[in-house]
Amino acid sequence: MQAVIFDLDDTIFAAGDMLHEGVAELLTILRRLGVKIGALSSSDHRVLVRLDEAGIRHHFDSVVCSDHAEEPKGTAAVHQLLQNMLVEAHETAMVSHAHSDMVLGKHAGVGKTIRVAHGSANDRDRQGADHIIEDIPAVLDVLG
Repeated sequence: MQAVIFDLDDTIFAAGDMLHEGVAELLTILRRLGVKIGALSSSDHRVLVRLDEAGIRHHFDSVVCSDHAEEPKGTAAVHQLLQNMLVEAHETAMVSHAHSDMVLGKHAGVGKTIRVAHGSANDRDRQGADHIIEDIPAVLDVLG
């Protein structure tokens, strides 16, 4: 995969401004591997401040939030993000905790959808995802 698109709330951020364990390390590794990193959020521009405060904004090549797209969790927003990062959909993975984002990824033509369960036994149902992983660091195991 040439790029990874992350959902931010409940995937990267655990609660408030706290990151899920291993997020900063994963982003650092992806950057070293030359993988482009993007994010989608239905939140407004304040999500950029949260990324800054968490010390990880510099890892992201592009972030699309509600200030940048009429429907930030829509196919057009995914394509805008891909265009910003200069990557093709089929060479991109979508990573999220949400079933709706797995469906979005499929509709947008991404090459791989990865659902993060964050250890929740109730969230291990595939529900449209190509892969189910326990935690964020496991993204590396299935990126291939």
